[in-house]
Amino acid sequence: AISELKNFHEHWRTQQVFRRKQKQIINYEPVVPNGLIAITENGSFLVKNNKRYKFVSDRAKNSWNLREVLTSENAMKDFRIAGTIGFRDGTLIKDISDHKLYIISDYKKMHVVDPDTIVKLGMRTWDAMEVSKKEASMHQYGGQLGAK
Repeated sequence: AISELKNFHEHWRTQQVFRRKQKQIINYEPVVPNGLIAITENGSFLVKNNKRYKFVSDRAKNSWNLREVLTSENAMKDFRIAGTIGFRDGTLIKDISDHKLYIISDYKKMHVVDPDTIVKLGMRTWDAMEVSKKEASMHQYGGQLGAK
């Protein structure tokens, strides 16, 4: 009987420790380091230079292919929102409003005017991410790429 009581007590104590640890994990709100994506109740942000940049869309966020960390606005309150951000450099996009292909370079959209250019860059036209006019207009026009 004493052995069973000790086992019960040990089991109960283990469960209490587990519950405390579990509660700590649930309430953990990490500050997201530079170079990752913070997801808060107000959206998705690229964390860069101790600032936050809100993604124009989920498609833009996915183009960055970075780790995403769930956190809260409270945990990120010292990281001011510095602006909005679009697609990562090197992303091939197709603006569905005008059906033009662009490659993002230096945060500008370069109009691809020759399909051979895409092949030479190791891409295919079907690799293009279809985007809205709003998403494409996040990037300034950077000129043409390919034969003129």
